[in-house]
Amino acid sequence: MKNRNSRSCFVVKNTICSKSKRSQAHVEIVLSFVIFVGFLLVIFLFLNPFAKTQEISFIGGIERAIIKNVSAEVGKLSVIVGEIGDCYFVGNNYGENYQGVLIGDRKYIVYFSDEVFSGGNLGCSDVGDYTLGVFSKEDMIVYDKLVELKTNYEADYDSLKQSFGVMNGFSFSVKEMVGDDLIVPDNIMDSPSGIEVEAKNILMRVIKNNGRISEWVMNLRVW
Repeated sequence: MKNRNSRSCFVVKNTICSKSKRSQAHVEIVLSFVIFVGFLLVIFLFLNPFAKTQEISFIGGIERAIIKNVSAEVGKLSVIVGEIGDCYFVGNNYGENYQGVLIGDRKYIVYFSDEVFSGGNLGCSDVGDYTLGVFSKEDMIVYDKLVELKTNYEADYDSLKQSFGVMNGFSFSVKEMVGDDLIVPDNIMDSPSGIEVEAKNILMRVIKNNGRISEWVMNLRVW
């Protein structure tokens, strides 16, 4: 009887011990899996080998600075005269500096701007019957300001960059799309060897001091 009881006790203890070892092994497997998954999350969240590096572009800031520098607010008023050859009168109701342009047999467009024109020129004489249209305003690229930009670039390149609030080097050229007119600085800067250069063509509507508007394209290079 004593031996049988001892053997039963040994069996019970051995069974409990086996279950304890199996439970411990199961916990270790779960912990190892959790650590492995956590390691993968760290890699993908913080290192992310598949993430694309975003390139930093500087050309947009210089483009905005140049456009602001060569633009002016221009008022526009349409006028329809009664007969071919008739003229009109606008006075100083919309501004003292303006230029009238005939764009049809009986239609004129009058442009107003203190930064573009000097004095008033209707572009016709002998006032007759006429009808004034709606007056509006818009920002336009000014030819004389493009020429001034070229002059400032040639005279003091570093001061021009400082006035634009930029550190990057840049060069530009502006060409009329229909015609031979071209604006290019004489001492145009070139990018240093081995430096990546961004380039962009910018379409522009340019107004001259005679009121004529034409399409131009600026080639801007930044490094």
